[in-house]
Amino acid sequence: MSVLALFLFVGILSSGGESTAYELTKMTTMSKQQIIEKFGNPSEIVREDADGYSFGYDAGFMVSGVEKGALEISIQKDMIKSPTTDTFKIFDVTIGSSYDENITRLGKPNLSTVKDGKKNAMYLTNEDFLLLFSTDINSDQISTIDFVAYNGSVQSQSLDLSKMLGLTASEEEIKKLFEVKDKSTSQGETLYALEGSELVIDNHNNVVKQIIIPTKSIYNLQGIRTNDSLDKATQVLGKPLHTNEGVKNTTLYSYNFAGSQSPTIVNLTVNNADNKIVYMEIMFK
Repeated sequence: MSVLALFLFVGILSSGGESTAYELTKMTTMSKQQIIEKFGNPSEIVREDADGYSFGYDAGFMVSGVEKGALEISIQKDMIKSPTTDTFKIFDVTIGSSYDENITRLGKPNLSTVKDGKKNAMYLTNEDFLLLFSTDINSDQISTIDFVAYNGSVQSQSLDLSKMLGLTASEEEIKKLFEVKDKSTSQGETLYALEGSELVIDNHNNVVKQIIIPTKSIYNLQGIRTNDSLDKATQVLGKPLHTNEGVKNTTLYSYNFAGSQSPTIVNLTVNNADNKIVYMEIMFK
């Protein structure tokens, strides 16, 4: 290549302008005005009032939140109306990137499913947000990425296992919904050890009779999770029926659960040092 050709080649590469990669998780600590200053006026204002905002951008992302920061960020291939050389990512996951490669990089998801030909992954992050991404139908390419605060989110409602108590669930149905790590049968019931929870099934009628949620689980019971405070549980469940001394400096608190047609108990094991929940179970009396 001649010197002249080299300079012409470099000129072509630089004429299109520089592209920028934006890590959108940073918006969780940015005010509404800071977001507008960085990304410009939104293409669409879904909502903007004293309680919060929801903005859409033609580059393919939407952000919703309150003054102190974003609570939900979504990037969707179908939302891209103005193609750009810039890149928008969440935890370095980008639209069109490989699902399997991102799983390898991020590690095993808290939940992963394949539904209607789409691969779906869900992670609970250290920031107490849910990272979700899914692919196109019968594809490895990611088409949707979401990053949403756990508490109060629509996604957290789908993770409320208390709704399963009293329902019938065959082993086939359980395997469609969860990854079964182990199971054991004893005295007319089967315990299924799942990723982040355990289900106890009555073998006579296949009814879910007990749900157990251990420490650091993605699941909740009526919005209550392990590592939540005892005060939050009391606000949701009311005054405990009774308390008992637990093992290893813990206390067991028992509550009536009003969300079931049958008499039901919720047991919470609480660390005495910080009043945080370390273990939960809900079961018929």
